[in-house]
Amino acid sequence: MKIEECSQNLRSRFCEYYKKLNIDGKGKIYVGLIITLLIISIFAYTYNTAYIVKIDGKELGIVRTEKDFKDVLDNIQKRLHRVHGKNIIIQESIVYERTKAKDQELTELKDIEKAIQKMIHFEVKAYGIKAGDQVIAAIAKKEEAEEVLEEIKKAYIDEEKKYEKVYFAEGVKIDTIDADITSLKTGEDATKMILQGTEEEQVHEVEQGESFWTIAKKYKLSVDDLIKANPNVNPERLQIKQKISLIVPKPLLTVATVEKVTLEEAIPYEVKFEETSVLYKGDKKIRVKGEDGKREIIAEVVSYNGVEHNRKVLEEKIEKEPKTQIVLKGTKNPPPKKGTGKLSNPTRGRLTSPFGWRWGRKHTGIDVANPIGTSIKAADGGVVIYAGWKGAYGKCVIIDHGGNTQTWYAHNSKILVTKGQKVFKGQTISKMGSTGNSTGSHLHFEVRKNGTPVNPLRYVRY
Repeated sequence: MKIEECSQNLRSRFCEYYKKLNIDGKGKIYVGLIITLLIISIFAYTYNTAYIVKIDGKELGIVRTEKDFKDVLDNIQKRLHRVHGKNIIIQESIVYERTKAKDQELTELKDIEKAIQKMIHFEVKAYGIKAGDQVIAAIAKKEEAEEVLEEIKKAYIDEEKKYEKVYFAEGVKIDTIDADITSLKTGEDATKMILQGTEEEQVHEVEQGESFWTIAKKYKLSVDDLIKANPNVNPERLQIKQKISLIVPKPLLTVATVEKVTLEEAIPYEVKFEETSVLYKGDKKIRVKGEDGKREIIAEVVSYNGVEHNRKVLEEKIEKEPKTQIVLKGTKNPPPKKGTGKLSNPTRGRLTSPFGWRWGRKHTGIDVANPIGTSIKAADGGVVIYAGWKGAYGKCVIIDHGGNTQTWYAHNSKILVTKGQKVFKGQTISKMGSTGNSTGSHLHFEVRKNGTPVNPLRYVRY
């Protein structure tokens, strides 16, 4: 009833009551004044009445009537219902507190709608994919949730294999839940989020000259992680402006598969040591080379997300027993690690080039040929002052024997000592090779006195 109608109704009732009263003229004036004041008071009280709307104790706004707020809320619920096909649930407590407010103090209805969307969580009955007690995705339909789980399993299943069992290691289940409507996901989005472990997107656009190595370094990732993030990208064939994901997958669910497999495995050989006084302490030499054995097994293999987690051997058949490797271990005390003044042959082999002039230039050492890998030994005790690549010399070792004497060992295939290391006479320091400026496997051996190359054949014999 409108305010004017209400006051008119009250006035009519008082007038009827007034006529029934037998009051003189003066009394009638007093009664009329009282009735007028009463009507004005009722009108003023009714006109200023408003309501503060509170959501869980927090003020949302001021409306003239409760219906004004309820109409806005009802329209939002109907709109959400049309979009999602679900009945909308509100868990928050809504309270209306009577107050006084002029029209200009009321909250506009458009602002009421915005406030509702911020302060009220609209929930729906949905289906939650749970890992234990944790909901990892909320989906509108149960059938769609089941399809999501099947798609996740397919991501880690090889269709050519026969599995004994496929399951989720976390004990996954689908339960009916009350979910915030904004958290609902489509089946496609839920599958992607669970496989990737996040909804975050971070992409790099390939530029000219870039590779997986340079991209990984730029974003402080490993190349392996970048490959995992881009399983469908060939790292050897990147295209300019091609988009590369920088998000390394960390799946929220673990797909466990169980399969029986027949495998052939190597049986590692054992290593036994035998002491010998023929070798110096610290030196070792293989007397009998070991060989791995071989066995065939039938095993139950459990894999997590396509990676083997554990295996249980069910049957075993030895096809070849391993052969123990026997290594000789030296016990003889080595000579002092300092120069004796007498040089010994650094290696065995054939002299192919002497000291002196050849091909129009001076050859500063002698060349001794033998197959790659032949041992090269220190011609005398001393300190290694160089061990590494040295231009035309290739891999080179230089030893200072004291007394202004040095020996150089060049073209090695492998260096076995380091700079600053003390070595004794006869200690193996490298392996013969053909590195640097070389035409074949040999040792270039130099002797230097006071920094000047001298003929090594004055000190050794070949």
